[in-house]
Amino acid sequence: MKKSLILALGALLCAPTFAQKYTVCGVAPEGAKVVYMRNLQNPRDVRPDSIILAADRTFTFQGEADGRLFAELYTDREQVDVVPAVLDGNVTVDFNQRTATGTSENALLTEARADIAHFQSEMESIEKEVGELQASGVALTEEVLAPFIKRYETANANVGKIVVSICDNNLKSVAPAYFLRTAANDIDRSDIIRWADAKAAFMQTSLLAPIASRVEAWKRAEPGQMFTDLEENDPEGKAHRLSEYVGKGNYVLIDFWASWCGPCLREMPNVKAAYEKYHAKGFDIVGLSFDQDHKAWTAAIKRLGMPWHHLSDLKAWDTVAAKTYGINAIPATLLVGPDGKIIANGLRGDALQAKLKEIFGE
Repeated sequence: MKKSLILALGALLCAPTFAQKYTVCGVAPEGAKVVYMRNLQNPRDVRPDSIILAADRTFTFQGEADGRLFAELYTDREQVDVVPAVLDGNVTVDFNQRTATGTSENALLTEARADIAHFQSEMESIEKEVGELQASGVALTEEVLAPFIKRYETANANVGKIVVSICDNNLKSVAPAYFLRTAANDIDRSDIIRWADAKAAFMQTSLLAPIASRVEAWKRAEPGQMFTDLEENDPEGKAHRLSEYVGKGNYVLIDFWASWCGPCLREMPNVKAAYEKYHAKGFDIVGLSFDQDHKAWTAAIKRLGMPWHHLSDLKAWDTVAAKTYGINAIPATLLVGPDGKIIANGLRGDALQAKLKEIFGE
């Protein structure tokens, strides 16, 4: 389950080669009476700039970006007309084509959106189909949802591949930040770390400040790194350090989960099967919970029959586990070797079983 990345953690200045003053103009579509411009770096600001249209439906927004380079323009029509723009110099918005032009950054933004559009439409179509099924009274069982989930994951993976390509090919541009802000959870963290280390312009935008702030924590979860210790309480309230269980000669799966996390609960039978199969051979598990309710946490442990070690500080997404390893989506895992070095991260389902089979054999 994904945590929103829209957190006001401070702003980083964009590269000084990009204009800070901007003019955004265009002609609104027929039927529109008002055009709005919402800056994406101000998630707490529910009052977007707005212009009441004259008879010719033209509009112009002007201002100083001051490092806040990304905005979305839309109208009051029932049909949603959302056009993203980089506030970089003179920009022309075409609501009919849903494009922003006039600068190289906006040209890149428009081109990339066109590349992604097919797969985003596919994902929207799948969501609509599932909604229609539910409205018709069909029970959304795992069997019914399976083909939809497979199609959705395929489309989502294709979006991720395109975003990686956009970022790799445009390290000196800020426009990729618009796509990476929403695709980050579906992209290999090593890629994001690589872009941050390369000081890519898009990684220095205020739009990606919440992601950039996690990079150092993500590095701690990379294979080959020694695990980072932390302290939380067990279900009885006694404090324990991770180092009591990790780096002591066993292979240890650090499992980040929560009782309220549906995907975590669906994955748990697979984790339990791995524990039962390999525990006697030197495999152990430490569950680090993102729960906030002690009763819900302990009840889930009992209900699911999870006999391994469990720790939590009951701070939900503010848990020390999330801060230490940069966890912004669960379920998540780290597999640590007998020497305390991380072997792999993100192992779930068949991938977890395959890795353990490689280590322990049948």
